[in-house]
Amino acid sequence: MGKTVNLQELAEITGFAVQTLIRWQKDEGMPVMLAGQRGRGNEYDTSAVITWLTQRELHRVGLSSPKDELDRARKIEVEIRIGEKLDMLAPAATFERLWGDHIEAAKTELLLLPGKVADAIFEAHDVEVDEQLILPLVEQCLAKLQHLDEDEDGDPDAEHSGDAGDDDEDDDDS
Repeated sequence: MGKTVNLQELAEITGFAVQTLIRWQKDEGMPVMLAGQRGRGNEYDTSAVITWLTQRELHRVGLSSPKDELDRARKIEVEIRIGEKLDMLAPAATFERLWGDHIEAAKTELLLLPGKVADAIFEAHDVEVDEQLILPLVEQCLAKLQHLDEDEDGDPDAEHSGDAGDDDEDDDDS
């Protein structure tokens, strides 16, 4: 609690005109500690008024107080918990792990492709093809896909480089 003052003293402390303070009290809810009776003016708690003025100014310029930010964070946290309970949300780590597993499976299939193509050509045309002729093309394709997120063509997703597929750079010999 701050100092208890009258309207004139409050005007001197805050630097605002008496009429401005009266208008803010009536129209905007500036706090009054004790409403004056007949012949006696209102009393104000300087701490409460300064806090109110600060909040008013923060609101006016579009900033939030720490309490507003905390309230907003708590609201988001509650919404996330509700979403998780309703199976509408899952942790990002779950999706990253699953996505990484899918990428690994696709990479494995692509690396097996040269052998499958060589076998298919042999069965269909009785021509032997060295799968080592096809493998560099598959590896080149994988390398290109691995760096797809990099900002070569102004792709807005460039910030996502370092995703699950990037951990496999030294696995190209498999």
